[in-house]
Amino acid sequence: MSFLRFFKLSTALILFCTVTGSEAAKLEIATLPAADSLILETACAQGFFKERNLEVELVPFKSALEVGAAFRAGRISGQFGDLLNVMVQNETGVLQKVVAVTTHTEKKQRRFALVTSPSKAAAIMSTDDLKNTSTAMSSNTIIEYLLDGMRNELKLAEDALSFKEIKQIPVRLQLLLTGKVDTALLPEPLVTLAVSKGSRVLWDDRRLNETLAVISLKDGILDRKETDEFIAALNEAASFIKDNKDASLKLMLKKRLLPKEIAAVYEMIDLCDEKGQLPPLPSKDEFSRVASWMLQHGMIKKQPRYEDLILTK
Repeated sequence: MSFLRFFKLSTALILFCTVTGSEAAKLEIATLPAADSLILETACAQGFFKERNLEVELVPFKSALEVGAAFRAGRISGQFGDLLNVMVQNETGVLQKVVAVTTHTEKKQRRFALVTSPSKAAAIMSTDDLKNTSTAMSSNTIIEYLLDGMRNELKLAEDALSFKEIKQIPVRLQLLLTGKVDTALLPEPLVTLAVSKGSRVLWDDRRLNETLAVISLKDGILDRKETDEFIAALNEAASFIKDNKDASLKLMLKKRLLPKEIAAVYEMIDLCDEKGQLPPLPSKDEFSRVASWMLQHGMIKKQPRYEDLILTK
């Protein structure tokens, strides 16, 4: 082989490796119609993922059940959801790890609340008035988990609530507003919307200590360096939301995460601390508490290992 031919071949190989190595990691992330999914929308819209050589496509769903089916079918490589989804999906073979917490309960801002229908606001003044009250909910989800937390906190009687299974969040809201159910546990900003229509807030989650929403990625979809870049993009998005509330409000409206009629009164979510960091990953105590509840409800068959489901150092 001549030196010139060798030089050309070597150069081509170097160029090939350079181009191949710089290809962006591609992710399809499932989202739900919840306010804190704004963090993913912001990271995409502001180019925070792209700046870190990550190509992220957001795929909207209406329920956690649909997300699970999409994960099992291989249509998505990550999700915005909760610990319960992650535990169930891992046990059914969709191996993934929680890489970020987008929201945790906190005293200064409600995330979920039990609200009446507008037609029942005058009759149901407090949780003391609950007696076989029809409640739109979704079993085996964070909704049922929080309802149990509420019942334990308030020491409600077993017959206080009569659950009506409604998987899709938009349908749950519609049934509440039209008086087809008496109450529902909803996330923000749907709580604010319901209140604007005449609903009454009976309880919210501010006194609980629970991880509410997480982002998980399929095992092996990214290497550790890429995962750290993904997390850095989320933190940057959380800081952007905190510092640019007007722009973030506009994005929520554009992505239909916020109804137009409550834009003027909605309290923008705060996803990060003073240092611009998202909440810490779930503690082992939180993880164990959720897993124990799921075992009791037959959602999983065995206790999952913390290290298998939560990103560790």
